Amino acid sequence: METEIKHKFDLREAIAPFAFLKVTQAFRDMKPGDILQLTGDDPKTRSEIFKVLHTVHYTVVDTQEEGNYYCISIKKEN
Repeated sequence: METEIKHKFDLREAIAPFAFLKVTQAFRDMKPGDILQLTGDDPKTRSEIFKVLHTVHYTVVDTQEEGNYYCISIKKEN
């Protein structure tokens, strides 16, 4: 990936409401072009993250799956 990842969150041991709060706060504080990387293991949390981010403009720049874990990189747009 050519752009540096500015923020990383490991949601594997996180309590969902707190994880969503942290992710949305970080995304709000990011500058356009910054990339947020999320690592998790719960498919429900994965789909809920996108529901939480529905009001902001973003692009999914990378997704990876390894065993029971997924890693998603999201770039904030203007």
